Amino acid sequence: MLNLTSFIRFHAKRTPDRTAIVYGDTRVSYAALRDRIETTAGMLAARGIGPDDIVAVLMKNSLAFIELAFATSHIGAVFLPINFRLANDEVRYIVEHAGAKLLFADTEFAKSVAGLPNTIFVDEQAQSNSTQLGLGVSPAPMHVRGSDDLFRLMYTSGTTDRPKGVIHTYSNFYWKCADHVIALGLTAEDRLLVTGPLYHVGAFDLPGMAVLWVGGMLCVHREFDPLAAIQSIERERLTGAWLAPVMTSAILSHPDRDKHDVSSIRWVIGGGERTPEPRIRAFSAYFTGGRYIDAYGLTETCSGDTLMEAGREIEKIGSVGRALGPVDIHDGRDSVRGRNLIQG
Repeated sequence: MLNLTSFIRFHAKRTPDRTAIVYGDTRVSYAALRDRIETTAGMLAARGIGPDDIVAVLMKNSLAFIELAFATSHIGAVFLPINFRLANDEVRYIVEHAGAKLLFADTEFAKSVAGLPNTIFVDEQAQSNSTQLGLGVSPAPMHVRGSDDLFRLMYTSGTTDRPKGVIHTYSNFYWKCADHVIALGLTAEDRLLVTGPLYHVGAFDLPGMAVLWVGGMLCVHREFDPLAAIQSIERERLTGAWLAPVMTSAILSHPDRDKHDVSSIRWVIGGGERTPEPRIRAFSAYFTGGRYIDAYGLTETCSGDTLMEAGREIEKIGSVGRALGPVDIHDGRDSVRGRNLIQG
């Protein structure tokens, strides 16, 4: 059973009351998350979604975003997250090119999806609980997927031509999670700050869902605010995060940063640009118990991560670091399989 819900079900049986996700004032246990996912999957099935159908989302971070991702997997469909900063014609191209059968969009993005058929709007209430999108719907049974089945479709930025769809298989995803568990030493005691956009692999995958895989907790912010991030680290005793360089800089330069205890942080993964030495040193001075992991060279649709070796971030500034373990990388046309592949 390779569906994403397989590990949610495992933890729901083993530790049903353990908190899986914190979103604002909402705390969802593993048992409650399982029930939400299966009910939302029932809503998708009732709307005619089945195995291999593509479900797109144009949403900011929310509980519903994660629940829809898992519910899509639960019934064997394919998840398509779209950059919510794109204009209407760009969103239209991706939805039509991918052949998405259903599109979920936050109500604030009504203009971005204007004229697109089969669109379901997600209001503030539903953003905290996706079951509000299909009241009275029965839970759906799980459709078992294989290792080579498609889990997610992501589109490139289209900087040189039209965006291209990049396919991610279940095998790819689970190898990646295993790599993160080993490289970061993830356990059920890990509590991850999720403040980057979930449509990006940085927030969803790095390590993102791998923390749920091992029974840990996600603290999800709808959007990035440096003080809110610092406060969540203190309040929830968060142990890790993925932060884009601009986010790290905003936290390190915030005037109230020293008013809060951030000693629980063990690591923060950065990337997207070369991290300058002063920022790494400033990070170490503030997060005294944490390690800065430079993932420079990681691309937005990359399926194989590269992390800098511990303690060598300053010595090897600008390097793409060490590739993690065995991965499957698909470019939307041909499958390229191998070990220790570096993308970036």
